[in-house]
Amino acid sequence: MTAVTVVIVSLLLGGCDAALERNALASSSFSPSPSPAAGKGSGKSDDINGDGFADLVFTSPYWEAPPDLTIVYGSKDGLTPRNRTVVHAADFGFAHVRSSGTADLDGDGFADVVIGGYPAATHYGTEYVVWGGPKGVDPHARPTAVRAPSGVSDFAFANWHRGVPGDFNGDGNDDLVIPVPNSALNHGNDLAVLYGPFTREGAAHHLVVGRVPVYEEFEYLVAGRIDGHRATDLLTYGDDIYSRNSSWLFEAGPGGLSDRPSGLEKGNAAAFGDFDGDGNSDVVITDDGGRYEEPGFDTEPPKTDGVMTVYYFGGARRSPQVFKKVGYARRAVVGDFDGDKRDDLAIGRGSDSVEVFHGGATGLRRGGKVIRRLGPAKGPDGVKVAPGLRQALPRAAADYDGDGRDELALVWFAPAYQAAWSRSGRSQWWITDGSRDESTFDTDGW
Repeated sequence: MTAVTVVIVSLLLGGCDAALERNALASSSFSPSPSPAAGKGSGKSDDINGDGFADLVFTSPYWEAPPDLTIVYGSKDGLTPRNRTVVHAADFGFAHVRSSGTADLDGDGFADVVIGGYPAATHYGTEYVVWGGPKGVDPHARPTAVRAPSGVSDFAFANWHRGVPGDFNGDGNDDLVIPVPNSALNHGNDLAVLYGPFTREGAAHHLVVGRVPVYEEFEYLVAGRIDGHRATDLLTYGDDIYSRNSSWLFEAGPGGLSDRPSGLEKGNAAAFGDFDGDGNSDVVITDDGGRYEEPGFDTEPPKTDGVMTVYYFGGARRSPQVFKKVGYARRAVVGDFDGDKRDDLAIGRGSDSVEVFHGGATGLRRGGKVIRRLGPAKGPDGVKVAPGLRQALPRAAADYDGDGRDELALVWFAPAYQAAWSRSGRSQWWITDGSRDESTFDTDGW
């Protein structure tokens, strides 16, 4: 594999088939425990307190909501709301935070939380780390800014909130990749890879800035492994309705990310998953067809409307699989919900429902399983909530209870941009087995 052409800056280290529907939950009265059960460090990328169970990490998607980072810890009983930590980022001067992923950046065996943070004083997005440990994260510890090295122009103001962690050279240390402005052009991004391990002061071991030849801005990044090797590959895609960018797959190896990415279909949601169980991750991209391109903004070809494309990798790379009429897939979440060692896929179909595709020997199959979960029928002011604002969406999937099967987490977030929900950080959660609820909770009052 050809390694990225680089500029290296060394840093000094210091169910059933019928639709399943549930209405809003009653407000939860859970009270937090002093701290989660102490772990020894599992080395898993989604285990914040190191007890061997995956944890759920989330922030509100709305700028108008309080800038809170919430971790609900997994256990043998699954996600237990009493066992949680809430970091009130406003206490540290943040106007907004967004969870970017989890990884063990400092190599201590406990996963850390990567967030995009917007300090109220500057409004510039910068990447931060909230460190994991035996008792989870410390809600009173200020998040650590990822250190920007000198000599890289505009690095600190480079849309850092879109970073994603992974092991991009396969050396066993978790890294962080972030889009940065293309230094030679007036538009587009390069990719900065900050290689771990990181110090607790936010300094990476070293930095590589790759000159990307595609001349586009990368709206979203997703990491995964397409051919079973140790290095993490990178998928970029765009969700800009004014001019949706192409999707690009950067394969990785010992030398880092390739400088020759493969162009894939455009889309507004994407994910990695081993849908045929061959040990190699595949790529799924959904496209609702929405564009706003002058002139002819309403003339996008019908073939792009509600289409989902699956690219299979492995020993026999067969032709892409295409599903039609999947609707407006606002979110794509992958997990093995039935424990058959093949990943399944859940996509949120706009204001309609969540559809589950099951993996199999020949890849994904459409089984007609549709899940509906609804948020409150009325807002705090007593006014009915519009149907399109009540639908729960898939948010995450992991084995939260250690039974060998992944649970699918669905969520409804209060629309904090509306006057009735102003500054509300409330959310409602349904933890499912891919069809039926295993647990539910409401964050009202957290």
